[in-house]
Amino acid sequence: MAKFLVGDIVTRRSYGGDLLFRVVNIIRDFDGAECYVLRGLSSRIEADSKADDLEKQDARTAYTRAYRELYQTKSSIECCGPSHRGFFSRLKKRPGRILHIDSAQDFMNQCIDFYEQSKINCYGKWVSEDRQPSVVRQYLRTYKPNILVLTGHDGLKKNAKNFKSLESYANSSYFINAVKIAREYEPDPDRLCIFAGACQSYYEAIMEAGANFASSPRRVLINALDPAIVAQKISITENSTVLEPRTVIELTITGSSGIGGKDTRGQYK
Repeated sequence: MAKFLVGDIVTRRSYGGDLLFRVVNIIRDFDGAECYVLRGLSSRIEADSKADDLEKQDARTAYTRAYRELYQTKSSIECCGPSHRGFFSRLKKRPGRILHIDSAQDFMNQCIDFYEQSKINCYGKWVSEDRQPSVVRQYLRTYKPNILVLTGHDGLKKNAKNFKSLESYANSSYFINAVKIAREYEPDPDRLCIFAGACQSYYEAIMEAGANFASSPRRVLINALDPAIVAQKISITENSTVLEPRTVIELTITGSSGIGGKDTRGQYK
């Protein structure tokens, strides 16, 4: 049986090699067998697999494919602010500030680049999901954002059947706790817009914790840039406008199966 190392790029035979993954950890299953923890290269999914279901991929080819998928996604998204930017500039109005906390440094860098194309003042912090609840309050105090993104990787655990149990999710509990802390810091959702979650996250619990937008209503995979697309739209929408969720969600790559939300005020002010 093939052995894999942390950092190897693999696909899963049982899924027809549809997604590229990086091996991020090796653990022991309940029966003592090696189990590989995987994270998607172009989607925010976390999964685990035994060695016999994995097939190693050439790293150069894999990263080229992942980059192409992200680049094609980015090129299809309009990066611009309100149409009356000249008038608003004279009034010294600016897009809302974004604090983006992400467990995936490569995805975070892609999102920061996306924000910067829209002339948005943004701050990116690379923080693992389990540490996000412990740092979010301090980062909010330091950067005073109008929009907070809490994301990384997530996924339903193998053989999970109860979608209403936190035990069924890899990292949803961390997103939920981080949202609760952020909402305690700023209770008004019109003053601090929060997006939280990743692939297959426990959408209902994240929204109940206080998020404006979250993933994933139908427990599907979401694109790596979906959180940034939501944040960008809120940032460049005038503060006098309250956006219906569908007008934001229809801009995302995944759509309403992967992203949900509630009426949210724009942060261009």
